[in-house]
Amino acid sequence: MNTISKGKNSPDREDLHKVLAQAYKGKIFTVFGIELPPIRELLPAIPLRDGFIDSLFLLEDGAYAVVEYTSGCHKADMIKYPEQIAKIMERYDKGDGRFNLHLIIIYTGDVERAESVFDFGCLILHPEQVFLSRMDGNAELESIRQKIHSGFLLTDDDLMKLVVLPLSVPGSERKTQLFDEISSLAENIPDEEQRAFVLAAMTLATDRFINRK
Repeated sequence: MNTISKGKNSPDREDLHKVLAQAYKGKIFTVFGIELPPIRELLPAIPLRDGFIDSLFLLEDGAYAVVEYTSGCHKADMIKYPEQIAKIMERYDKGDGRFNLHLIIIYTGDVERAESVFDFGCLILHPEQVFLSRMDGNAELESIRQKIHSGFLLTDDDLMKLVVLPLSVPGSERKTQLFDEISSLAENIPDEEQRAFVLAAMTLATDRFINRK
């Protein structure tokens, strides 16, 4: 099985960002239980030693929000985030004391609970957490499926849910099956922009977790 992860120089990654840059504008994270201002802009991917920061947003209030998907919930799994924060500050902190960054960690269906604060002594991480294992994926998918088959325009909440639904189940095989099912369903979304958004955003969200035959 070949991972659908994009290489560091893959043109697909840039193409996906072009699609998402417009589509994310105005969307909010309320569907995940996170109260933040609407998204003003999806910012360009930032290269790291091993991969990219793909989902970095500028919000309407001028704050930033980085969204990370992970199946690791222990202190050792959090070590990568200080590097990300440093890279983001290096690029966007103007040194005026107004820089504000939200770290949103979306846990896959493999994780049911995690510490809310990670204390490294000289550094304390206080992420805003989302547990996809608590999502009723079957009910959400069936509701959205009915809307699509009826030709209805999907809401922003519907779109945000579809993006992460493949990660809401535990195990690589189940994620892959759900990814393929939702990809096929998404091809039937009547609105072209919504269809492109779901397929592009879902691919980036599942980048490290989904395998295809």
